[in-house]
Amino acid sequence: MVGVDEVLRLLGEQEAMCRAEVERLDAEQARLAGLLADCRVELERLVVAREVVAGLAPVPPVAAVASTGGGVPAGESTEFGQQLLAILAAHPSPMRCREIVAAMGEDPKVARHGERVRHRLKKLVAADLVLEAVPGEFTLADGRDPAFR
Repeated sequence: MVGVDEVLRLLGEQEAMCRAEVERLDAEQARLAGLLADCRVELERLVVAREVVAGLAPVPPVAAVASTGGGVPAGESTEFGQQLLAILAAHPSPMRCREIVAAMGEDPKVARHGERVRHRLKKLVAADLVLEAVPGEFTLADGRDPAFR
C-alpha cells in the first residue's frame, strides 16, 4: 500500500513539471505575440505599397494630351480623377486634401487615402485642370469642364 507521504511526493513532482511547462508555454506565447505584431506591421506596409503602386497609372510611350494644348494625358482619364474634379466643382472655395478625402467617404486620418488624393491632384495641377494657388489647397481651374475629355 502507498502511503500519504508517497502520494504527496508524486503530486509535488507532477505540480513542478506542470509549472515548468506553463512557464515554457508563457515564454513561447510572448515570442509568438512579438512575431505576430511584426507581421501585422509588415502586412500594413505591403498593403499601402500595393495600393500606391496600383494607383499609379501606366505611362504610355508618348502621353497623348487633349487637343486643347493642356488637359490630362490619355492614360490618366480615370473614374478616380473624375470623382476628384466633381468634388472640386461642387465647392466654390479651395479644398484641402483631408476635406476631399472626407467628401469621398474615406477616412481622412488614414495617411494612404490622403497621399493617393494628393498624388492625383498634383497630376491634375500639372494638366492645368486644377489650381494650387496656396500650397495644399486645391480648386478647379477656371473655364474648365470638370469631366475628363
